[in-house]
Amino acid sequence: MKQLFIILLLITQNRCCSQNESIYNSKKIDSMKTFDVNKYKDWEIDTDWLSNENDKHLKKGNERIRIICHGNIQVEKNDITTPYKYYYVYDSKSKLLTSYGKLFILLEIGKWKYYDETGKLTKEIDTDLPYKFSLSNLINKFKIEYGLDLEDSKTVFGLYRYVEKEYLNIPIYEVAINRGTIANIIEYYLVDGNNGKTLFSIKIAEGEIKSALNEYINQIKKEKEEDNAYYRTYKGKDYTKKEWEIFEEEWHKNYDENKNKGFWDSIFPERKEK
Repeated sequence: MKQLFIILLLITQNRCCSQNESIYNSKKIDSMKTFDVNKYKDWEIDTDWLSNENDKHLKKGNERIRIICHGNIQVEKNDITTPYKYYYVYDSKSKLLTSYGKLFILLEIGKWKYYDETGKLTKEIDTDLPYKFSLSNLINKFKIEYGLDLEDSKTVFGLYRYVEKEYLNIPIYEVAINRGTIANIIEYYLVDGNNGKTLFSIKIAEGEIKSALNEYINQIKKEKEEDNAYYRTYKGKDYTKKEWEIFEEEWHKNYDENKNKGFWDSIFPERKEK
């Protein structure tokens, strides 16, 4: 009888421990991965935006939050003193987090995480992966080279990044700057996402039907056509501009050897006249 009592006591203790651990884990998940509207009961309506029952804008100090209830629950949270924003999506029934990510202005950055209906991580996408030249590198580049602060929302008209696969086959940052010096004129910069080199820059009037990327590709195509077009003839041979540049460069390397042979006079007959 005493032995049976001890066994029952152990079973009971084990159940209690399991329940306590389950409760602890549940609280941990609830605090990190569940949506609770009561967290924002002391926040006030942000009158800078229109709010309704399914789309609410709230504020507390410098913090801002937007809660959208449409099929699921989407929460956008940010501090107005920075351009960074946090984006959460919750299941409308369980209130469990289904995805989470971070934005710089409207640019997806960092690791975006996705969860199943139990709150278990199922997928992770590193949005920074294609870009060897990081966002922080880009911010520093614009401060040093152009005196521009990309973390100042008043300066940045738009910021995008993508992998151009059709023609260039490289990752690119596209930065649109509003300097405010000329009305409705936006400066666009294309930056190589591998090495941080500025590939191209152009000024485009707001509303003008132009793309910085298309303008850059068109410029490359034009230069390529010029390089492959007829440029001049020497000793009966026709040269394209590119071929002539190579030919001329080779002779420059051997200038000391050829300078007394009258080569340059035959190429540039105007020198004889001088």
